[in-house]
Formats: sequence, structure tokens, C-alpha cells
Amino acid sequence: MDCNLTKVTKSPRGRDGRRSHLRLVDSNPDPTQAPAAGVDVDTTPSVAVLETLLETLTLDLAAAPRSLHPVIAEASVARSAAMLADQLWPAGRPDEIGEVERFFWADAARVLGERRDPESFQLLTSLARTVGPAGRLPLQRAHLSRLRTEDEVPDWVTRIAGFRLTSAIVSEDITGDGLSVVLDYDDEQHPHTVVVFIDNNIGAIVKDVFVGPPVDRVLDAYQRGGRVTIRTVRPATAAGIILQALGETNDYDDPPVTEDFEFFSALLVNRLTQLPERPIRPPIRPLLSPRQRDQLVDEFLDSSFAFELPDDAADIVRLWIDHAVDHTVGGPLRVSAVLVELFLAHWLPRKVLADSTYFAAVPTVVKAWLAHAGDRTQLALDVVEEAVDAVDVWTPALEAAAIIDPVGERVFLDDTTSDLEDAYRALSGLGSPPQPDLQGLDKSQAATLSVLAPHAWLMAGETLGTAYAPDAFDIAERLVRDAPDLLAKARLSTWPRAIVWLLAHRHRLVGPGEPLTPYSLATDLASSPATLRKTAKLLTDTLILPR
Repeated sequence: MDCNLTKVTKSPRGRDGRRSHLRLVDSNPDPTQAPAAGVDVDTTPSVAVLETLLETLTLDLAAAPRSLHPVIAEASVARSAAMLADQLWPAGRPDEIGEVERFFWADAARVLGERRDPESFQLLTSLARTVGPAGRLPLQRAHLSRLRTEDEVPDWVTRIAGFRLTSAIVSEDITGDGLSVVLDYDDEQHPHTVVVFIDNNIGAIVKDVFVGPPVDRVLDAYQRGGRVTIRTVRPATAAGIILQALGETNDYDDPPVTEDFEFFSALLVNRLTQLPERPIRPPIRPLLSPRQRDQLVDEFLDSSFAFELPDDAADIVRLWIDHAVDHTVGGPLRVSAVLVELFLAHWLPRKVLADSTYFAAVPTVVKAWLAHAGDRTQLALDVVEEAVDAVDVWTPALEAAAIIDPVGERVFLDDTTSDLEDAYRALSGLGSPPQPDLQGLDKSQAATLSVLAPHAWLMAGETLGTAYAPDAFDIAERLVRDAPDLLAKARLSTWPRAIVWLLAHRHRLVGPGEPLTPYSLATDLASSPATLRKTAKLLTDTLILPR
């Protein structure tokens, strides 16, 4: 059996500033590490794995305060056991998988049962209380056998995986961006909570799991922070909410979760599946029919908030409703700055092919809709204002996506393809564009770069060939970072075209005997030679570009 488990290194702090826990990363166990004193060297396959699990547990405990040792031990071993299931049990028939698993845990129980050091007893205790049915019996027998001979067992070791869920609360953002389910373990010596954050903007997946302070301190923090609603729920109800969200998370090949999620998720699953009461499935989210969506649009147009809006107002509001209902959780009347960002900077530019006249109407209409929805839901004015301000921040993303020449009625690309980038890739054979580095940029610059660089990359790949796409991406990034004031001297939608024009001339793809002429290239880029020449000159006059 190949026991290529993993060594332990320290992970960085999370984005929220909370200290992340140690985590398993791919590497081989240190072959030079000597066994503990007084322990005979064993060469069975499970020994190398157990040494890595022991090292992982020791380092995880060293990084945590002593009051959390029983929780960290439970989490560390639960995660290691889950990784073992992925790495060591072969792909085959269920009976074959079970045979290997039973053999491994029986051998692990023998090895740990024969040792006499306190660290191995901590590992054995954790395994006996967290491993599933295939290994539970031999591990529990080995644990009981050693318990009778141990001189002194620290109290925290006896508490590993022995906590009882006493209550649960749900704290939900008033913007509907997400909710936190707080599981309260009111233990006399090791009180703690397990906090699960569910992100409604990404399909209601579990995005973060971490161990928090006692529940009264959590409630105090929520109440001081404001902008949340808090309700008490039954533990079985909380378990149902979390398990459904975990199911959504598992549907992702690479879910956008935190490192603490990776560390604590196995502990979370173990605890929820061992509750005495069966989890209560949340109610099925009601679907909004096309007729109901149209009715919401009509109600908005009949309101005072729709006074003197552009002709495309009904179409824009319907797109907002479709995005909110079909791609996020929380309903069409949700007012959120994050939802504004997702709609304006990510979804709409990639789903709708339209000219600048259409996109110019979007900010005004979205602001009116947010005011209407805030009034309908009686939301605090500062929350509505925050969402309205976000419209101005992310408007450059729309401007960069607009087509220069009028196209008449807008085209919704979802009718023929799933994404604007897919449309480009179908023509050019391109892969996915790289993601620009947004560190150090303000919100407006980040919004511009997040759209401008991929568009330049895709346009260069389609027009000139895939070899020129990386250079176009780099020039767009240089433009936003090194010369942001230059952006105001041309329409944002012109810059990716000017970058392609510049690359074509720098690589001598334009001219007599070359595949392109100035007029044919300008036609391909939906612009005029004069406009492209003038804008490209701004680039060469301002930026120092590599030859």
C-alpha cells in the first residue's frame, strides 16, 4: 500500500484576519525523523501513515490554545481520516474498499495499542471516537486496553469528540448575502461554538467553518455589529440547513471555500451525522414563474421610482430579477452591494451583447430598482444607499463591455451559449482567460481591470491568434496600473481594440503582403482606423512597452 500521506505546514491568515489552523499539504513524511523513545520500529504499511497523522496532530495542537485542544484534536483526526479515505482506499467494488479499510484500521489499532507514549494515546483516543464503522470496533478495543494501563490521562483528552450540541442560532445578513449557523456546545470546561457561513451569492454553499467563542460572546458580537437578524432554531433544523448547503458545496469541482473550511468540515459532518435527532430538511425554495417575474416588472414600472426611466427599463429590470432568482439565493427584492457587483461586473457583461446606448441605461434603472426594492422590503436607508453607491463603482465594467457600433436590440447570449467568453473561445480556440491581479487597486480600478484585461486577451486571441493573447492581457494590466488617468481619454470599450491594433502593427501583421490591412483590421475590431491609431498612440506615448 502506498502511504504517501502528507506533512504539515502552517497556513497563512485568512482574508478576515482570523488566524487559520495548520493544514495538510502535499509532501512526503520526513524519513529522518526518529521514532519516539522506547517504541519498537514497526514496518507495517500503517506505521508510516500513523506517524504522519501523529505529527499532524502534534503540530495542530501546538498552534491552538489549550482550551481548544479537544476540539482541534477531533478536527485534525477527522480531516486526516477523510483524506485517508480519498488517498488509500482503492477505487473498486464496495466490498473491496471495505476490506482494505477494515484491514488498515485493525492494523492501526494494533500498532497504537502496543505503544506507550502519551502522544500516541491522544491519537488513538481521537481515532476511536471519530473513525466510521469500518474501524471503530478495533480502535475502541485498543483504546480501552491502553486506558487501563495509562498512568495519567489529561482531562482534555477525555473530552475529545465528547461534546453535546445544546442549542443553535441563525444570524442572517439583512442584505441577504448570507447567513451564519452557530452551533453551541455549552461544555463546562471547554465551551465553544462551531460557526458555519453559507454564501447566498454563490448558490448557498458553505464557504467557511470555524470554531468560535462561547455563544454569548458570539451573540454580543452580532448585536454590536448590527445589520443582522438573529433567531434560535432547533439543533435538528440547524443540521438540516447546514447539510443542504454542504450538498451544494459538493456540487462544485473546486468550491471557493476558506482554509478553515477544509480543516473543520470533517468535524462538522461527523458531529451533525451523530445527532440523536434526525436533521430537518429546510423548506424547498419557491420557484418564481415567468408570469410572476413579469408581474414584478409591471409593479415597478407603475411605481413612482420608475418615473422618466429609459425605454429599456423593463428589459433591464427583468434581467436583474432573472439573475437574482436563478443565480443567487434570497429572491428578486434583495438589495445588496455585493449583488450589484455580481450583476454589473460579472454576469451582465458576459451574458448580454449590447451597444453603449443600452448599457448606459443600466445604472439608472438598477438604482431605481434598488430604491423600489428597499421601499418594498422596508430596508434601512443606509443599506439601500450602500447598494446604490456600488452601482457607480462597477459601472466601468459595463462601459468596457459595450459594442461601439449600434446593434439594435440587445442579444442575450444564454440563448446560444453560456458565456460571452465561450462565444470568443468557440471562434478562436482559446482557453479561459487568466484572472488579473487586483491587489493594490481601488474598487473602480479593480472593476475596470477585471473586465478590460480578459476582453483584450480574448479579442487579441480571436483577431490575431492565440500567441498574441498574453501580450494583450499584459498591456491592459499595465494601462490600468501604470497610467489610470489615460483611461479617461478614450471610451473604455475602445482600449481593448486599440491594444489589438497596437500588437498587430508591432508584430508587422498589417501592411502590404501581410495578412491584414488597416481597414480590414479596423472592421474586425468594429472601429475605425483613425480612432484605433489615435488611441494606440496614447499607449505608446505613455507606456514603456517591451519590443
